[in-house]
Amino acid sequence: MIQEELWHALAVDEAFKKLTSTHEGIHKNEAATRLETVGQNVLPKDQPLAWWVLFFRQFASPMIYILIGAAGVTALLRDWTDTLVILGAVFLNTLVGFVQELKANRSLEQLRALVQPKAIIRRDGQDLQVSASQIVPGDILLLATGDRVTADARLIASVELTVNEATLTGESQPVLKQTRVLPDGMPLPERTNMVYAGTSVFGGKAEALVVATGTRTEIGRIAEMVQRTEEPKTPLQHQLAILAKQIALVIAVLIILLFSFGPILGYGLLEMLKMSVALAVAAIPEGLVISVTIVLAIGMQRILKRRSLTRRLVGAETLGSVSIICTDKTGTLTEGEMRATHVLTQEGVFDLTHARAVPKSTTVTLLLEALTLCNNAEVVEDGADHIVRGSPTDRGLLGLAVRLGVPISEIRTQRPRTGELPFDSQYKYLACAHTDGQGSLHLLAGAPERVLTFCTLTQARHTEITAHIHDWSSRGARLVAFARKQVQTEGAPLDRAALGGFTFLGLVVMDDPVRPQARAQVLEAKAAGVRTVMVTGDHPATAQAIAREVGLEAREGSVVSGEELDRWSDDELARRVTDVDVFARVEPRHKNRIIAAWQARGDVVAMVGDGVNDAPALKAADIGVAVGSGTEVAKGAADLVLLDNNLGTITAAIAQGRVIFDNIRKTTVYLVSGSFTEIVLIAFTVLLGLPLPLLPAHILWINLVTDTFPNIGLTLEPAERDLMRERPRERGESVLNAQMTRLVAIIGAVVITGLIGFYLFLLTRFTDAETIRTFMFAAVGLDSLIYVFAIKNLRRSVFHANLFSNPWLFASVGFGFVLMWIAFTFPSLRSLLHLTPLDLSHWLLLIMMGTLKLLVIELVKHYAHRYPAHATHALA
Repeated sequence: MIQEELWHALAVDEAFKKLTSTHEGIHKNEAATRLETVGQNVLPKDQPLAWWVLFFRQFASPMIYILIGAAGVTALLRDWTDTLVILGAVFLNTLVGFVQELKANRSLEQLRALVQPKAIIRRDGQDLQVSASQIVPGDILLLATGDRVTADARLIASVELTVNEATLTGESQPVLKQTRVLPDGMPLPERTNMVYAGTSVFGGKAEALVVATGTRTEIGRIAEMVQRTEEPKTPLQHQLAILAKQIALVIAVLIILLFSFGPILGYGLLEMLKMSVALAVAAIPEGLVISVTIVLAIGMQRILKRRSLTRRLVGAETLGSVSIICTDKTGTLTEGEMRATHVLTQEGVFDLTHARAVPKSTTVTLLLEALTLCNNAEVVEDGADHIVRGSPTDRGLLGLAVRLGVPISEIRTQRPRTGELPFDSQYKYLACAHTDGQGSLHLLAGAPERVLTFCTLTQARHTEITAHIHDWSSRGARLVAFARKQVQTEGAPLDRAALGGFTFLGLVVMDDPVRPQARAQVLEAKAAGVRTVMVTGDHPATAQAIAREVGLEAREGSVVSGEELDRWSDDELARRVTDVDVFARVEPRHKNRIIAAWQARGDVVAMVGDGVNDAPALKAADIGVAVGSGTEVAKGAADLVLLDNNLGTITAAIAQGRVIFDNIRKTTVYLVSGSFTEIVLIAFTVLLGLPLPLLPAHILWINLVTDTFPNIGLTLEPAERDLMRERPRERGESVLNAQMTRLVAIIGAVVITGLIGFYLFLLTRFTDAETIRTFMFAAVGLDSLIYVFAIKNLRRSVFHANLFSNPWLFASVGFGFVLMWIAFTFPSLRSLLHLTPLDLSHWLLLIMMGTLKLLVIELVKHYAHRYPAHATHALA
């Protein structure tokens, strides 16, 4: 009973037999049994994690483990100052991650909201209103205009039923339903004898046999796909995880070496434990997590100013690495509304997109009269505005009448409708009968090739019209032809078998217009090395025409249908995906395969969509982008929501994403340079058997307090020149790639050389370890505040960049100097950090030393750019 069937391919009697049901529905006892068997008609739901689980999950990081271990060692040594400072750093880092993860994903909740809580069904011969969750296979679902369909069902009776399935299939045009049997291989958008949960009744009424509920419905399968689909780690998350493991490995190696050779060098266990803590604290860039979060948060605000909302913090950075944009067509590249663009009459073809008015000839007048009468849309006045309500095609046609000043209400009053042959996908036309005081006026509206068969035309005229039809159809336009026939008999009925002798009035060319900014967005993305691919449920010819209009090549052979895609294995799809510009007639499962194929090639994929059918793909993609006018489900599954439906915003967001990553890279280089300097400095003194130049508390003060504000200044750096002319970075590219590693090495080599020389000089002048550490604490802190300007521009030396482009960096460095001064000024803090006072002359000397190191670093950078073949290639 509950096995999957091709219900659209079964006759009504066969469907009843399969489900052991009748036109009267099933018995209430049988309904209760089936409810126990198949479960409630609800979508799957994930249980949210408890807040305390989220909190403790933040500790699952190698760097956090090392810091906790270091805190434990200092506690055993009763060095409570270092213990408290280290634990404070741990708490601050974990708190940031906890606050971000506490924001739960609402996607499935919004999917569930699409199912109407109440429905009218027939059971045991009685019509009942029940909770939608209680519907079971075999119930008879009763549908009327405005109802939300609450289960998948096979139609058994239908009266002019039209259903809006845009949220499920992506098709903007309401579908006229019928009850006839369809072939086995009919794709979902063309299964006109079925209705699906989550869609809505646009017009008419029907009875339908429920065949699937809950997770067995089409929307239920989408919900399960969303639930099963794991949100992939962003490139940044992946690279930061690798960096954390690399740092942990370095620390482990250093500690192993220390305990291996320490006894040989004459160190005792207590001394080695203290040195291990110092090495661990020095190696970890404690401010990195906070800095990255600040960069992302600022980037999100900048993106928001461009009318885009970033729902996931890390998603803001991922935008910068996007190399493929997979976009839906209807409502995304196009407006999602049908509009008349051309009119063909006996007088010729008239372009409605230009200012030239359509002539007021008799033929044109009769055509406008026909599209006004043979039309089920309505015009509602809202103050000075006219709102047209109806199907997209009817709205587009009646909208044309409004634009041309046709007296719609007057015409409809004078010629009331007396009969109708509703539009049917089999016949492809709508026939209407009207009375006009001189008999009956019969009108036809529909597919041109069908309407022409009922018209009397010369061969030459027929050939001319057919040529226009082929031309417009090849460009993906929708055509509606009109014809009229005056019948002398008042109230003459319409008969499909007797139709003929009509006069051809003309045809209206319609299309779903491309959004004004769509082409510019595609071309701008291409200039930035980002490829756009159309993924749509629409017809291949229409999709190809729109693709070419928005700037995609879409040559013959580069348009692939979902049916053809089903014949490709995943390996074949991965091989051939680069040759495809347009995927047409696709279903949600196809979209996930397409995204996976691009990701398997190492590309970072952004998926743009607006419907329920896009939700799994939006979640599976590296970045899901929902159009602001799209469904709430799409917005819930997306990472980025375009608040103004402006696709040009995507390119702006990609540019901002690149700035975000650039600034994350700058903060990482800055912090790692500091850690590298501190590690080498401590390792040097350990190897030579010298006293530690810095205590763990000193290192944490520099890393967490002094360096924090220059870090914030770096997060506000504007975009560097030609950033959008570079190709997207590769998925596996590290935050610290070869270029950045060389830059860290340059900064470290210059700074460490100066610091070691200074330390050795201090050992000859002072015997007090506290005084020596005071000078070294000040020197290391001031150096980090000064060499931050060497990281301001990663691509060129400061001699060829605008040093004053970011006033916030100067302000933050100034505040860093204030914090260093505070550490020496307040007696309690000075005592806590084991410092001694320094004279003004000492401060000036240290600042001069730091400035000299900055100049040396910039000279090396300048040389590396000017003579890349003979230099260190630091920034090549």
